[in-house]
Parts: sequence; C-alpha cells; structure tokens
Amino acid sequence: MRVGGLVVVVPLAGALALAGGCSEEELGGSRRFGGEGAMGADASADGSGPLGPLGDVALPRLSRAEYEATLADVLREVAPKAATDIVAVLQPTLATLLPDQAVAPPKEKRGGFTRLDQSVQQAYVEAPFYVAVALGKELTKSPARIGETFGACAAAGTAVDRVCAEAFVKRFGELVHRRPISNEDVAFYLTGLPATGNVTASALAELIAVMASSPQFLYHVENGHVESGQSGASDAPAAGAPGGEVAPTNLDAWELASRLSYHFTGTMPDAALREVARKGDLLKDDGYAREVERLMADPRAEPVFDLFHREWFWPLTDLPPLDARVGDPVFDAFSGANRPTPGLRERMVKEVLDAARWVVGHQGGVADLINDKHNFARDADLAALYGVPAWNGQGEPPLLPADRAGLLTRAAFLATGTANTRPIMKGVFIRSTLLCDDIPPPPNNAANTPLNLAPNMTTREIVEQVTEQRGSACVGCHQAYINPLGFASENFDALGRGRAAQQLFDGAGKVVGSKPVNTSTVPSINAGDPQVSSGIGDVTRLALASGRVESCLSRQYFRFTFRRFEGPADGPLIDELTKLLRGGAPLAQVFKAIALRPEFKQRTFR
Repeated sequence: MRVGGLVVVVPLAGALALAGGCSEEELGGSRRFGGEGAMGADASADGSGPLGPLGDVALPRLSRAEYEATLADVLREVAPKAATDIVAVLQPTLATLLPDQAVAPPKEKRGGFTRLDQSVQQAYVEAPFYVAVALGKELTKSPARIGETFGACAAAGTAVDRVCAEAFVKRFGELVHRRPISNEDVAFYLTGLPATGNVTASALAELIAVMASSPQFLYHVENGHVESGQSGASDAPAAGAPGGEVAPTNLDAWELASRLSYHFTGTMPDAALREVARKGDLLKDDGYAREVERLMADPRAEPVFDLFHREWFWPLTDLPPLDARVGDPVFDAFSGANRPTPGLRERMVKEVLDAARWVVGHQGGVADLINDKHNFARDADLAALYGVPAWNGQGEPPLLPADRAGLLTRAAFLATGTANTRPIMKGVFIRSTLLCDDIPPPPNNAANTPLNLAPNMTTREIVEQVTEQRGSACVGCHQAYINPLGFASENFDALGRGRAAQQLFDGAGKVVGSKPVNTSTVPSINAGDPQVSSGIGDVTRLALASGRVESCLSRQYFRFTFRRFEGPADGPLIDELTKLLRGGAPLAQVFKAIALRPEFKQRTFR
C-alpha cells in the first residue's frame, strides 16, 4: 500500500484472512494455544485438536509421484533397454495427470500433505487409462520391443501364442498387482485371446493397457492376511475390542512389502523386497527389521524425506518466485547488489532440504534440525545473502554467521518476493506448523479496521497498528500468539539478509528514512508464559524447551505415514514417537520406529 508518499508492501488482507482474529474471550480457557495437552501427541490421546476419521482410507490411490515412479520401475523391469525411451514418449500423456493437492485438517488453512489427497474425479481415471494405452502401444510397436517385453517365448519378437501370453501375464501381473497374480486374474486377462495360434500385436497392446490400468496398479489395495480356516477379513468386532471397534487385520507379506516400499522409497517394492515377501521372511520380526533398515538407507528414500520436510515446512511450497518484482523501482532499490535471479527460490528451498538431509544422515534429533547452523548454500547468490562463501559440497559444510538461529533464519523462511517482511506469516508458520496450535478463522470484519498510518512506520509498527488496536476483533490472536513470533526475526529483511534497521523507500525507490528494528516480544509458546524474548534465537530456545516441537513433529509424521489425520485411538502411537523425540532420539530412529510399530503392519476394515 502507499502511505504518505512511501511504498510499504505488506499483504495484510491476505495475512489476516489466513491468520485469524479471535477475541480474547474466545481464547480464555481455550486449549488452542499452548499449555500442557494443548496440541500434538497429548491432544491426540484425549481427542482434542483437529482429528480426522478413525480407521484407514478405504482404497487410497497412488499419488502422482508414486504412480510415475512405479510406472518407470515397471518399465525398467519388463523392458530395460527401451524403458528410458518409452518414458520420454509417455511424458506428454503423463503431463495430463492431475497434480496432488496438499490436504490439511479443516481448521488449518496452510500446509498439509499431498499423500492425503484422495479425491477421485473423472480426470483421475482418464489420464492413467490413456497412459496405459500408450504404454501398450510402445511395448508392442516393433518386433524388437515385443521380443524384449514378452521374452524368449516370443519367437524372435514376431509371434506370441497364448502360452507365451500367459507367462507374460503372470510376470507382468506380479509387477502391476505388486503380488503374485491369482489364477482367476490370469484367466480374466487372457479372456478374448485365441486358444491356438498367435496373438496379434494390437491384442497384446490391449492386454498391457488393461493390466496397467487395473485398480491393483492404481491403488494401494490391501485385503489383510487371512489366517488358516478364515474366509477373509471380518467386519465383526473382535472379542475385547474397545467400544465395539473392529479389530485391525494384519497385512500379508506382499501388502506389507508395498506399504514399506511406498512409505520409504515412494515406489513399488524392488526385486529384493519382493523376494523377502515371497519367502515369508517379511512376516518374521528379524526379516522385517532388516528390510526397514535397508529401505531407510536406500538412496531412493532421500526424495521421500525431502517431500515430508518440504510439505511440513509449508513456506517452502508457498514461497513465491523471488525475481517477479525485478524492475520495480522499490524492489530494485531494496535488493541492491543481491537482485534475485530466476533460480534463487528453488536454491533456497534446496538449502533447507539439504540441511534436513544432513541432520537425518548424521543421526541428529529435533534440536539439531531446528538449531543446525551449517551453510548449505552452494551458489554465490544465496551465500551472499548470508555473507559467507558458497559451499563446494565437499566435506563438512561451514557454519553460518553467529546471528543465525538455525532453521527459522534460513533464507527460505524469511524471503517474501517483495521489499517487506511478512511477520504475520512467519508467526503463523511457527504457531501452526512447529507447535501444532490451531489458529481460529478471522472474523468477517477483520479487514474493516480504520487505518491511520504515518509515512515513516516500520513493518512491525504497521502490523501492530492494523492488528493490535484495542477492542478490535484481531487483537486477541495477533497480539499474544501470532505477531510476537513473527516480529522476533525482524532483524532479517525480505531476502533473508541480516539488518539492524529497516530502510524506507518512496515510490521511486529512493531511500527516505531508516529506523531500528525491534525484535523484543513475549512469544507465549505456552499460553500465559510471561517470558520475554529478545529475538528469534530466544523463540527457538523456548519452543524447544517446551517439548511441543517434538509432539508436533510426531503428529505431522503420523499424517504423512498413514495418509490420514489422527484420531483419539492413535494417541499411544503418537505419544510413543514424542517420547522418543523428547529423549533425544535421532530423527532417523524415529522415522524407522513408526514402521516397526504394530499399527504400521495392520489396517482396519469398516
């Protein structure tokens, strides 16, 4: 907005709409903010907080990333020579797949995980079908492709009879069904093929298309392990099940292999895991533990943990392009010698993900993730914002300057794409994402507060004037719970550079003033806590001392793992993860621990 000839870029309307504006009466006695048992694992145990439905998603579909990775892996197994070329040909069709949307609990307006997106529309059905049709055509387009796809029985790639087709169905079926294919399914897929003579290339293409568009390929199908003498999973409550709840059913070895593989590597089980499932060793504790250890160490796991951290730390997803305002006189004057280049945004994001990888790989815990001060900036542009040389990627990364407080002072959490910081958004991130506090929606009149802004006000002063007026609907949340957390890092500007004062510009980009920044607040990590913070370092310390970051991480990782929101019955599992984290357990141990829990090996049918 323009105030008295000065340009002050503060997107307050959007921030207010996100951040909420509850009254102090609404907060009185509420467990929305802080306090023992307010949120996190303790809340899940007693039913408070944003809880989702109990039980498992009925038939979760593969995410887009999982689908594309699985398709590529199937191709590498069935046609390794042609796989790369076929994937390239399929790219235009794959591009029609709908992107997955991050799904957060209803009361949370930011964040969430794409794994929870289980919306199924016509487009979700059509695009994979067209991919499957194109796949069938590519695998049968030439004698050489037919020979590679169908194997030695394919008579030099020119002829495939029913016996050869049946062998292919069993081999290909194990890949797309992610388990040995049943005789009934073999018969179904062979329906329509001639009993004698050769099968045409077009018929083989159709066969592949049908198999590659089957529900078993597109969804995480789990029926549970059937014990001897049982006909299948029972809908009846098990004896002793609390409140008539349906008892969970153990997954069989193949289902367990798929759940493990998709959780840790984001794709179908590899040959080694399939062999362990085939032998039944995956149902033995020692065999299962070995596979958990192996998959956790698999390089394919790194992008999956990147996905978790990128979506948990939602500003990494919401961060706008940083070069969009280049050419604007105010932004150019503000950025100066650090004018953003087109790739700076992604390099900032990657630096945070590299830091998380470093901490997990070096057996660090929650405190290490939040406090780590290594410099992972590998390019001169980003390193210049920190005032340090770029890291060459070799050896231990150098440290950031002493004024950096770890995660919350990495550039990706400070940059805005404008000339002004956004303390409201920073406060919302800390409050909702690191502490798992529920921020109420804003009142309808949140943006109707009359403004009387002086032309020489800092961003903090403007935000205080707009959101903290006595008697306003906004003051309850903003003054005590949102703004103090965001103000704590006002000693860093909107590119993430350290500063002691905020420069003020006119509309032509001319510096017309400078005022010291103020980072002193009462952050109220726990409701009613009067401790004063001098800045973001204190906020970080107080947040970790509260133990609430650990409980929040446990809740977030539960959602990521089970693809749903938590319910009261999930309290013991989340509490166990929280206990490990508060005890200083490495993140890698906690990420493995959830897969070793009985709940990971079961599902509930309702």
